[in-house]
Amino acid sequence: MKIEIADYCIRCGICEDLYPDLFKRNYKDHCIDILMDEIPDTMADRVRQASDDCAVAAIRIKK
Repeated sequence: MKIEIADYCIRCGICEDLYPDLFKRNYKDHCIDILMDEIPDTMADRVRQASDDCAVAAIRIKK
C-alpha cells in the first residue's frame, strides 16, 4: 500500500500530530512528507484512519 498527499493539502499538520510515524511537516519545502515508501499491511487501519481524519481529504491511498 502507498499513500500520497494531494496538491490541495493545506498543511495544517493534523496528520503529523496524530500519526507522527507516517507523516512529517517539511517547513523548508512547505509540504508534508510521507515517512515510508511502502506502508506495511499491519498499518492499513492507521492509514485509512489518517485519510479519514484529514481536514481536506488530501491523503490518498494507493493500492
